[in-house]
Amino acid sequence: MAFIDTAYDAAESVAKRIPTVRSADWFIRIPLAAIIIEQGLIKIPDMAQQAADYGLPLLIFALAMLAEILGGVAIIVGGFIRNNWITDVLTRLAGLAIAIVVTGVIVMIYFGPFYGWQLQGMLLAGGLYFLFRGNGDVKDRSLI
Repeated sequence: MAFIDTAYDAAESVAKRIPTVRSADWFIRIPLAAIIIEQGLIKIPDMAQQAADYGLPLLIFALAMLAEILGGVAIIVGGFIRNNWITDVLTRLAGLAIAIVVTGVIVMIYFGPFYGWQLQGMLLAGGLYFLFRGNGDVKDRSLI
């Protein structure tokens, strides 16, 4: 039993010395924002035709395009301006918008056969991450 306790204490000591990279969320922010913004931008040319191709009203298609572009921009802005409740809320709203749009894409395109949705699944996970985490460093916030 002494060996297990010693091994546990050694592992705990090592774990406490491993640094936490505060800005590691940029590894999620940048690709998520880049992909989401690109998906919004490719909707702009021939928007009416694309909306018709998907069987969506033009207004819904345009709102999805705006949610993608503005959501991606908000994710980046939230990363630059930290320790601020306003940008934390902005980041969370961006995560919500991304999650809603990507869920719609998964349901509309991939729900029947349910294959080929891996990229959308990761985009959904990224949106949910920022919805629930926000910027993660607002003062006086309780953590779960």
